Amino acid sequence: MTALVRLALTGMIASVGLVADAAAQDSKSPELAIVGARIYPAPDMAPIDDGVVVIREGRIVSVGPRSRISIPRNAQRIDAKGAVLTAGFWNSHIHLMPENLLNAATAKAESLQGGLESMLTRWGFTSVFDIASATDNALALRGRINSGEVAGPMLLTVGAPFNPEGGTPIYVREYLRAHAMPNSEVSTPQEAAARARQQLDQGADGVKLFAGAIVPIDGKIGVLPMRIDIAKAVVEEAHRRGKPAFAHPSNQAGINVAIESGVDILAHTTTMDGGGAVWSPELIARLRAHNMALIPTMTLFEVEGKKFNEKPDDLAKAITMITAEVHDYAAAGGQILFGTDVGYIDVYDTTEEYRLMSAALDWRKILASLTTAPSARFGFAAHKGRIAKGMDADLVLLDGDPAQDSTAFARVRDTIRAGRVIWGMDR
Repeated sequence: MTALVRLALTGMIASVGLVADAAAQDSKSPELAIVGARIYPAPDMAPIDDGVVVIREGRIVSVGPRSRISIPRNAQRIDAKGAVLTAGFWNSHIHLMPENLLNAATAKAESLQGGLESMLTRWGFTSVFDIASATDNALALRGRINSGEVAGPMLLTVGAPFNPEGGTPIYVREYLRAHAMPNSEVSTPQEAAARARQQLDQGADGVKLFAGAIVPIDGKIGVLPMRIDIAKAVVEEAHRRGKPAFAHPSNQAGINVAIESGVDILAHTTTMDGGGAVWSPELIARLRAHNMALIPTMTLFEVEGKKFNEKPDDLAKAITMITAEVHDYAAAGGQILFGTDVGYIDVYDTTEEYRLMSAALDWRKILASLTTAPSARFGFAAHKGRIAKGMDADLVLLDGDPAQDSTAFARVRDTIRAGRVIWGMDR
């Protein structure tokens, strides 16, 4: 991607975020002081012990040790002694597929909010990227969150994905039939570009293509790659608007489609190449040359392996393989974004994802994947991802220290968006 396109991505995606956060920041809540926590302001910064964060009108107005911060007399206080405070978490790979998140235009607000809580805000997510669901439903849900009617995370969406002709993934076919939803297959570059323009005009924040779709081939499960010309047509429409392109690769052929079409983010690692070979240094160098980010979704591979009765040894080999891919890509300087594929899988608890990631990454890199990396990748670094004066008051209070145990990232006490506790014991 050229520097000009990257600049457009940053500016245009950030403008979407300002609109998306407007409703939450317009509510003139009283000042809030979080007092006594160990604060991790950013992955590359030293912690602040016995720290204080003061919030006013959805923004952080001061942060530092208690000895240096003046706490407003009338501020609401959260006693956070013994807890850890970080910037709000991003989940960069979700799907709005659960029943209680459908029919968002007309569903009861409490039903939608309950669905968001159990799947997302309960686990500290203040910003999420839905990377394939029904476009109209995703936009309707975002509208109700932005209006303040439903408390939830900042929601970005790609809307409906793009599948190659005959490439509706085998694992969503029954879901689409049950909900009378059309498939998302495209057969020509012209058709693909037209639909991409339509979805982006509606308000989608990016595009997602199945560079390698998992389908039956000659009686066996295989991978159908998307034609390069079709993939390029979709990606070019997104980049023309300054918006990112995601790809589901499945195997190295799918990765090649993603690279050649200019995709920005791989939605998964890959395990469907024969022989169990991990990514080679040459492939990693190609991905790095294209500034591609990677979302590991490690728990997904466990869930799917058990669902399809993989042999324990084969499942263990797959986990070892993806652990190596995540480790090697991060070690080479590749950007890692946290994501779980939740909504497609129903394992909402993030503990296992952190456990698996800790075999590949240290806790600071995991924190970066949750905070600074997605904020930078999606154009929000100026006001999200760190705890600092002037930043959005999107925060997570943890009952545990991830520096000691990475699964503490899942022990969420409070999820705070724009200075308001939207889930937790201090709500």
